Amino acid sequence: MRAVSVLRERADAQATSPSFGVRSLKFGRAEFRGHPRLSIACAMALLAVAAGISAAVAGGDTGEDLGDAIGSTARTAIHLRWQFGAMVVVLAAAHYFAAAVAARAAVPHFLPFGETFLVQLSAAAANRLTPAGIGGSAMIARYYMRRAGLEIAGAAGAVVALSVLGGLADAGVLAVVLFAGQWLGLDGGTHELGLLLRQVQSTLGPVRSPWLWAAVCGLAAALVGIWFTRRRDRVADWVVGFVRPVVRLVRRPRSLLALLGASGSTTLILAFAFAACIAMVPGPRPGESMGALVVAFMIGSAAGNAVPVPAGLGATEAALVGVLASAAVPAAHAIEIVLLFRLITFWAPAGVGILTAGVLRRRGAI
Repeated sequence: MRAVSVLRERADAQATSPSFGVRSLKFGRAEFRGHPRLSIACAMALLAVAAGISAAVAGGDTGEDLGDAIGSTARTAIHLRWQFGAMVVVLAAAHYFAAAVAARAAVPHFLPFGETFLVQLSAAAANRLTPAGIGGSAMIARYYMRRAGLEIAGAAGAVVALSVLGGLADAGVLAVVLFAGQWLGLDGGTHELGLLLRQVQSTLGPVRSPWLWAAVCGLAAALVGIWFTRRRDRVADWVVGFVRPVVRLVRRPRSLLALLGASGSTTLILAFAFAACIAMVPGPRPGESMGALVVAFMIGSAAGNAVPVPAGLGATEAALVGVLASAAVPAAHAIEIVLLFRLITFWAPAGVGILTAGVLRRRGAI
């Protein structure tokens, strides 16, 4: 009984004593108390001291080069034309605005525009982790299931329709820029397309054999046929679920036109943002017109996204650097432009999307 009373007294003392958010760690008989924020501050201070010591004792071929790189980056940031930076930010926001318009038009149900806009930002964050936009597509499909009341097949069909029609809209925009660019002030696209096709042809020279491509296509067709015969019933159900949203969309021509217009404008908006980034970074200017840059960006972006890595990471940057290099821009300057463009239009929205995902989850939207 004496032991039980002692334990109760200790529990009451701990319950009534103010802790003020202080956590304690016990190792044997020793007890250490500290605040979490203080621990984080101490850890950051130790990291800063370690970084300073490492830079001080590094050799001339490491520490000095690192310092020069940091100094060069700082000087470049100081001399940036920030008025074009505001334009890039506005165009990046307009890109997600247009994507939200297209997402709302893909389903016949009413979706709040502000919430759909936040879903697009969250989908951008999910796309950074999965290849071919699978994460973002899954998030949009989940949003359709929660807010539009669609089943799994219907939501997936709406997302597929959104992607396929978006690709067709991009192709239509590219055709307009190529064939009507001279009347729209975007001439030079046809010449740029010819240069890019010649570069691709020279790159694919060793694998231009028709027998090789016939063998690859035959193998792919055989694998698809085997998969289809084994899952015929399930595939039929899914096809019906995929086709139904498309049929509903065709019966609503106003929504179909809104989807095509908004989807086609997303890539075009990013192309203009890319051109604004070129003007933002001081240095040599490309020897190509605006129409040529738009066509080159659209083709380079599509080529980068076709690579099966999360969000075309690395491949898109390489493709855009190659686009600028073909326009007689030095490699170092092209890398600066592409990295700045991707930072504003690619990474910054994803960071915002991580925050908006929590808001949408609390609302029950995703």
